Amino acid sequence: MEKTYVVALVESLEKKVKVLDDIIEKNKEQEAVLKEEPFSFGRFDKTVEDKGVLIFKLNKLDEGFESLYEKVKEELDKNKSRFAAEIAAMQKLIREITDKSALIMADEQRNKQALEHIFKDEKKKIKAQRSTANAVSSYTRAMKYNDLK
Repeated sequence: MEKTYVVALVESLEKKVKVLDDIIEKNKEQEAVLKEEPFSFGRFDKTVEDKGVLIFKLNKLDEGFESLYEKVKEELDKNKSRFAAEIAAMQKLIREITDKSALIMADEQRNKQALEHIFKDEKKKIKAQRSTANAVSSYTRAMKYNDLK
């Protein structure tokens, strides 16, 4: 096996770290949008779409890594000393990926809770508007009834 396959594995993991960094940035952008007054559903949807593209890239990188790893796994196990530097680099990158994934999950949970809070507030506003509209309608009917007397 050539070293280029192992280097490709390392590069794949490095690309994955970069995509995870981009997702972390999108999460921060979402957090900022969630704090804006008034809340912009359009801007929030845009960040969701952007993250969707990044997640698609991440999945493609995972598939490529897994496919390549399956081809070289046996050779890597047999020649650990020959590829020690690359294996160490991959282990470091995998730890970094794990840490970033945990951070993303925590950010996602916080953003989800903030979005639920916004939905709850919007629902209250709609209910208050309906109550106001009903009160105005009742008042108008009462005034018309009084005018008819």
